[in-house]
Amino acid sequence: MSRDNVHRNFGSQAKPGNAAPYVLLTGSKDRVRAFASRWDTSQQVADHYEFLLCTGMYAGFPISACSTGIGGMSVSIAVEELANLGANTFLRVGVTSPMVDELEYGELVIGKGAVRWDGTSQDYVRAEYPAVAHFEVVTACISASEHLGYPYKIGVIADLASLGPEREDGYRGFLGRRIREMHRELYEAGVIDGTGEAATMLVQSSIYGFRAGVVNVNSLDKINHRWDPEADEKVIHVGLETMRILAAWDQQKAAKGIRYMVPEILPEIASSASQKEV
Repeated sequence: MSRDNVHRNFGSQAKPGNAAPYVLLTGSKDRVRAFASRWDTSQQVADHYEFLLCTGMYAGFPISACSTGIGGMSVSIAVEELANLGANTFLRVGVTSPMVDELEYGELVIGKGAVRWDGTSQDYVRAEYPAVAHFEVVTACISASEHLGYPYKIGVIADLASLGPEREDGYRGFLGRRIREMHRELYEAGVIDGTGEAATMLVQSSIYGFRAGVVNVNSLDKINHRWDPEADEKVIHVGLETMRILAAWDQQKAAKGIRYMVPEILPEIASSASQKEV
Protein backbone atom coordinates (compact mmCIF):
# COMPACT_ATOMS: atom_id res chain seq x y z
CA MET A 1 0.00 0.00 0.00
CA SER A 2 1.48 3.36 -1.04
CA ARG A 3 1.22 6.38 1.24
CA ASP A 4 2.33 9.99 1.14
CA ASN A 5 4.37 9.72 4.35
CA VAL A 6 6.19 6.76 5.88
CA HIS A 7 4.58 7.61 9.24
CA ARG A 8 1.03 8.15 7.95
CA ASN A 9 -1.35 6.35 10.31
CA PHE A 10 1.73 4.92 12.01
CA GLY A 11 2.89 3.03 8.97
CA SER A 12 -0.67 2.31 7.79
CA GLN A 13 -1.23 0.13 10.86
CA ALA A 14 -3.95 2.42 12.25
CA LYS A 15 -7.12 3.94 10.85
CA PRO A 16 -9.50 6.73 11.97
CA GLY A 17 -11.17 5.78 15.22
CA ASN A 18 -8.25 3.67 16.44
CA ALA A 19 -7.14 6.49 18.76
CA ALA A 20 -9.33 7.57 21.66
CA PRO A 21 -10.04 11.26 22.30
CA TYR A 22 -7.89 11.00 25.45
CA VAL A 23 -4.24 10.12 24.81
CA LEU A 24 -1.34 9.67 27.19
CA LEU A 25 1.94 10.53 25.46
CA THR A 26 5.19 9.21 26.85
CA GLY A 27 8.70 8.59 25.64
CA SER A 28 8.93 4.92 26.54
CA LYS A 29 7.18 1.94 24.98
CA ASP A 30 7.45 0.19 28.36
CA ARG A 31 5.45 2.99 29.95
CA VAL A 32 2.75 2.60 27.28
CA ARG A 33 2.52 -1.08 28.20
CA ALA A 34 2.37 -0.15 31.89
CA PHE A 35 -0.56 2.17 31.19
CA ALA A 36 -2.39 -0.41 29.10
CA SER A 37 -1.93 -3.13 31.75
CA ARG A 38 -4.03 -1.04 34.14
CA TRP A 39 -6.98 -0.54 31.79
CA ASP A 40 -10.14 -2.59 31.78
CA THR A 41 -9.49 -3.56 28.15
CA SER A 42 -6.58 -2.82 25.83
CA GLN A 43 -5.44 -3.57 22.31
CA GLN A 44 -2.19 -2.83 20.50
CA VAL A 45 -3.03 -0.75 17.45
CA ALA A 46 0.40 -0.05 15.98
CA ASP A 47 4.10 -0.59 16.61
CA HIS A 48 5.98 1.57 14.13
CA TYR A 49 9.47 3.06 14.60
CA GLU A 50 9.41 4.62 18.10
CA PHE A 51 5.62 4.74 18.16
CA LEU A 52 3.70 2.11 20.11
CA LEU A 53 -0.03 2.89 20.17
CA CYS A 54 -2.48 1.07 22.42
CA THR A 55 -6.18 1.83 22.83
CA GLY A 56 -8.73 0.54 25.31
CA MET A 57 -11.24 1.39 28.02
CA TYR A 58 -10.50 2.70 31.49
CA ALA A 59 -13.03 3.66 34.18
CA GLY A 60 -15.78 3.70 31.56
CA PHE A 61 -14.16 5.92 28.94
CA PRO A 62 -11.98 5.29 25.87
CA ILE A 63 -8.27 5.94 26.29
CA SER A 64 -5.06 5.58 24.30
CA ALA A 65 -1.37 5.67 25.10
CA CYS A 66 1.35 6.34 22.56
CA SER A 67 5.13 6.35 22.86
CA THR A 68 7.00 9.13 21.12
CA GLY A 69 10.64 8.35 21.68
CA ILE A 70 12.83 11.36 22.45
CA GLY A 71 12.65 14.89 21.09
CA GLY A 72 10.25 17.35 19.53
CA MET A 73 10.28 15.92 16.00
CA SER A 74 8.99 12.54 17.18
CA VAL A 75 6.34 14.19 19.33
CA SER A 76 5.14 16.33 16.43
CA ILE A 77 4.68 13.26 14.24
CA ALA A 78 2.76 11.46 16.98
CA VAL A 79 0.40 14.37 17.62
CA GLU A 80 -0.26 14.92 13.92
CA GLU A 81 -1.09 11.26 13.34
CA LEU A 82 -3.13 10.88 16.53
CA ALA A 83 -5.17 13.95 15.64
CA ASN A 84 -5.99 12.40 12.27
CA LEU A 85 -7.12 9.27 14.11
CA GLY A 86 -9.52 11.11 16.44
CA ALA A 87 -7.51 12.35 19.45
CA ASN A 88 -8.10 15.79 20.97
CA THR A 89 -6.80 15.67 24.55
CA PHE A 90 -3.12 14.99 25.25
CA LEU A 91 -1.22 14.52 28.49
CA ARG A 92 2.54 14.21 28.28
CA VAL A 93 3.74 11.90 31.08
CA GLY A 94 7.45 11.57 31.72
CA VAL A 95 10.46 11.66 34.00
CA THR A 96 12.75 14.56 34.71
CA SER A 97 15.46 15.90 36.98
CA PRO A 98 15.53 19.25 38.79
CA MET A 99 17.40 22.22 37.39
CA VAL A 100 19.39 22.35 40.63
CA ASP A 101 17.66 21.38 43.87
CA GLU A 102 14.03 22.46 43.52
CA LEU A 103 12.55 18.95 43.59
CA GLU A 104 12.62 16.10 46.02
CA TYR A 105 12.87 12.55 44.75
CA GLY A 106 9.43 11.40 43.55
CA GLU A 107 7.99 14.93 43.44
CA LEU A 108 5.77 15.74 40.48
CA VAL A 109 6.04 18.74 38.17
CA ILE A 110 2.85 19.99 36.55
CA GLY A 111 3.88 22.25 33.70
CA LYS A 112 1.84 25.38 33.08
CA GLY A 113 4.05 26.25 30.12
CA ALA A 114 7.37 25.45 28.47
CA VAL A 115 10.40 27.37 27.25
CA ARG A 116 10.60 26.75 23.50
CA TRP A 117 14.24 25.78 23.04
CA ASP A 118 13.22 22.48 21.50
CA GLY A 119 13.71 23.39 17.84
CA THR A 120 10.71 21.61 16.34
CA SER A 121 8.08 24.03 17.64
CA GLN A 122 9.83 26.78 15.68
CA ASP A 123 8.69 25.06 12.49
CA TYR A 124 5.06 25.62 13.52
CA VAL A 125 5.07 29.26 14.58
CA ARG A 126 7.51 32.01 15.51
CA ALA A 127 9.20 31.95 18.91
CA GLU A 128 6.99 34.66 20.45
CA TYR A 129 3.98 32.31 20.35
CA PRO A 130 3.71 30.75 23.84
CA ALA A 131 3.78 27.04 24.67
CA VAL A 132 1.08 26.89 27.33
CA ALA A 133 -0.89 24.04 28.86
CA HIS A 134 -4.69 24.02 28.73
CA PHE A 135 -6.14 25.17 32.04
CA GLU A 136 -8.49 22.18 32.33
CA VAL A 137 -5.59 19.74 31.99
CA VAL A 138 -3.56 21.65 34.58
CA THR A 139 -6.42 21.69 37.09
CA ALA A 140 -7.16 18.01 36.43
CA CYS A 141 -3.48 17.20 37.14
CA ILE A 142 -3.69 19.15 40.37
CA SER A 143 -6.89 17.33 41.35
CA ALA A 144 -5.33 13.96 40.55
CA SER A 145 -2.19 14.70 42.57
CA GLU A 146 -4.24 15.92 45.53
CA HIS A 147 -6.54 12.89 45.35
CA LEU A 148 -3.60 10.49 45.31
CA GLY A 149 -1.70 12.41 47.97
CA TYR A 150 1.41 12.95 45.84
CA PRO A 151 3.64 16.02 46.35
CA TYR A 152 3.86 18.31 43.34
CA LYS A 153 4.98 21.68 42.09
CA ILE A 154 3.45 23.82 39.34
CA GLY A 155 5.59 25.96 37.11
CA VAL A 156 7.36 26.55 33.83
CA ILE A 157 9.49 23.78 32.40
CA ALA A 158 12.12 24.01 29.66
CA ASP A 159 12.41 22.00 26.47
CA LEU A 160 15.80 21.71 24.84
CA ALA A 161 16.79 20.05 21.59
CA SER A 162 19.79 18.33 23.20
CA LEU A 163 20.08 16.11 26.27
CA GLY A 164 18.88 18.75 28.70
CA PRO A 165 20.21 21.76 30.61
CA GLU A 166 22.04 19.88 33.34
CA ARG A 167 23.86 17.18 31.42
CA GLU A 168 27.64 17.52 31.17
CA ASP A 169 28.53 14.02 30.14
CA GLY A 170 29.10 12.89 26.59
CA TYR A 171 32.35 12.86 24.68
CA ARG A 172 34.84 15.37 26.19
CA GLY A 173 31.98 17.17 27.97
CA PHE A 174 31.60 19.39 24.93
CA LEU A 175 27.81 19.67 25.03
CA GLY A 176 27.77 20.40 28.75
CA ARG A 177 30.07 23.38 28.33
CA ARG A 178 27.90 24.73 25.51
CA ILE A 179 24.67 24.66 27.48
CA ARG A 180 25.99 25.69 30.90
CA GLU A 181 24.97 29.31 30.32
CA MET A 182 21.52 28.19 29.14
CA HIS A 183 21.17 26.21 32.36
CA ARG A 184 22.07 29.23 34.48
CA GLU A 185 19.62 31.48 32.67
CA LEU A 186 16.75 29.02 33.04
CA TYR A 187 17.47 28.50 36.73
CA GLU A 188 17.56 32.24 37.45
CA ALA A 189 14.23 32.63 35.65
CA GLY A 190 12.61 30.08 37.97
CA VAL A 191 12.27 27.22 35.50
CA ILE A 192 11.70 24.03 37.45
CA ASP A 193 13.01 21.25 35.25
CA GLY A 194 14.13 20.34 31.78
CA THR A 195 12.68 17.92 29.23
CA GLY A 196 12.62 17.82 25.45
CA GLU A 197 9.11 16.94 24.31
CA ALA A 198 6.43 19.12 25.90
CA ALA A 199 6.79 22.44 24.05
CA THR A 200 6.10 21.03 20.59
CA MET A 201 2.96 19.25 21.79
CA LEU A 202 1.71 22.36 23.61
CA VAL A 203 2.21 24.57 20.56
CA GLN A 204 0.54 22.08 18.22
CA SER A 205 -2.42 21.68 20.54
CA SER A 206 -2.94 25.42 20.94
CA ILE A 207 -2.84 25.95 17.18
CA TYR A 208 -5.23 23.08 16.48
CA GLY A 209 -7.63 23.83 19.34
CA PHE A 210 -6.82 20.71 21.37
CA ARG A 211 -6.29 20.33 25.11
CA ALA A 212 -2.80 19.41 26.29
CA GLY A 213 -0.74 19.34 29.44
CA VAL A 214 2.34 17.76 30.92
CA VAL A 215 3.24 16.07 34.19
CA ASN A 216 6.72 14.79 35.02
CA VAL A 217 8.17 13.04 38.03
CA ASN A 218 11.63 13.64 39.45
CA SER A 219 13.29 10.22 39.22
CA LEU A 220 16.71 11.40 40.39
CA ASP A 221 17.58 9.79 43.73
CA LYS A 222 20.15 12.29 44.98
CA ILE A 223 21.04 10.21 48.04
CA ASN A 224 22.10 7.19 45.99
CA HIS A 225 23.07 9.26 42.93
CA ARG A 226 21.00 7.29 40.45
CA TRP A 227 17.81 7.32 38.44
CA ASP A 228 15.15 5.23 40.16
CA PRO A 229 12.56 3.69 37.83
CA GLU A 230 10.19 3.07 40.74
CA ALA A 231 9.16 6.72 40.53
CA ASP A 232 7.45 5.79 37.28
CA GLU A 233 4.60 4.23 39.25
CA LYS A 234 3.67 7.59 40.72
CA VAL A 235 3.48 9.46 37.42
CA ILE A 236 1.61 6.56 35.77
CA HIS A 237 -1.06 6.74 38.48
CA VAL A 238 -1.35 10.51 38.16
CA GLY A 239 -1.61 10.29 34.38
CA LEU A 240 -4.47 7.81 34.52
CA GLU A 241 -6.29 9.73 37.24
CA THR A 242 -5.91 12.99 35.33
CA MET A 243 -7.52 11.49 32.24
CA ARG A 244 -10.30 9.94 34.33
CA ILE A 245 -11.08 13.36 35.81
CA LEU A 246 -11.06 15.06 32.41
CA ALA A 247 -13.43 12.42 31.00
CA ALA A 248 -15.77 12.85 33.97
CA TRP A 249 -15.72 16.63 33.55
CA ASP A 250 -16.50 16.27 29.85
CA GLN A 251 -19.54 14.15 30.71
CA GLN A 252 -20.73 16.80 33.17
CA LYS A 253 -20.20 19.57 30.62
CA ALA A 254 -22.22 17.70 28.02
CA ALA A 255 -25.04 17.09 30.49
CA LYS A 256 -25.13 20.72 31.65
CA GLY A 257 -24.53 22.26 28.24
CA ILE A 258 -21.46 24.20 29.34
CA ARG A 259 -18.19 24.62 27.49
CA TYR A 260 -15.57 24.56 30.24
CA MET A 261 -15.13 23.06 33.67
CA VAL A 262 -13.56 25.20 36.37
CA PRO A 263 -13.03 24.43 40.07
CA GLU A 264 -15.83 25.69 42.29
CA ILE A 265 -15.15 28.05 45.17
CA LEU A 266 -15.98 26.25 48.41
CA PRO A 267 -19.09 27.70 50.07
CA GLU A 268 -17.27 28.59 53.28
CA ILE A 269 -14.59 30.46 51.33
CA ALA A 270 -17.15 32.36 49.26
CA SER A 271 -19.07 33.28 52.39
CA SER A 272 -15.92 34.53 54.12
CA ALA A 273 -14.95 36.63 51.09
CA SER A 274 -18.40 38.28 50.84
CA GLN A 275 -18.36 39.16 54.52
CA LYS A 276 -14.99 40.89 54.12
CA GLU A 277 -16.30 42.94 51.20
CA VAL A 278 -19.19 44.17 53.31
